[in-house]
Amino acid sequence: MNVIKFDLEKLKTNKNGFSCYILGRSYDLEENGVSLNYNEALKYYNEGLKYNDPLCEYSLGISLILGLGDVLEINEEKGNKLLVDAYPRIIDIINNEELSFEERLYAKFVTGAYYYFGLGNIEKDDKRAFEIIKECAENGHIAAIYDLGTNFYYSGVGTKKDIEKAKYYLEIAKEEGLPRAIKKYNEYGFEHIKH
Repeated sequence: MNVIKFDLEKLKTNKNGFSCYILGRSYDLEENGVSLNYNEALKYYNEGLKYNDPLCEYSLGISLILGLGDVLEINEEKGNKLLVDAYPRIIDIINNEELSFEERLYAKFVTGAYYYFGLGNIEKDDKRAFEIIKECAENGHIAAIYDLGTNFYYSGVGTKKDIEKAKYYLEIAKEEGLPRAIKKYNEYGFEHIKH
């Protein structure tokens, strides 16, 4: 499986809304080889708002609801407003064939989060969330690969529980060096399970 990787130094020099989103989520979720840094994440999410980027707006919205370390005060009302506002523009990204495959894929992944958590005006729908995340994982989205292993197959959310598939997807994310995947892989005791 080809996993999408981003060169963060390149993104820092060629800034636009999408690069701010990738930079922000990289520091927020320890992706693309960087360490957790909520201040940097918040900086890039806010910078993305200057480009009117709906993925950054989504990221700020969900951060205001779920938290972003201690750098952002929880404000569900403000977070929800951002999430409601961002959603139709995220759909526009998915449908805009002039944008890169990666940008459209990452936008699609975000819609999976809307269904998984029941964000904004979107009703929680585990099955729909699973379908979206599975498609994103199959196209190399690292967080989707991780989510498929932990939040869906391991937990049996939106699909039948399948420990073999959970291990398979978590192993891919772990081999890509995703810290949360390494942690979950060990926590689940997968190193002791043979294929």
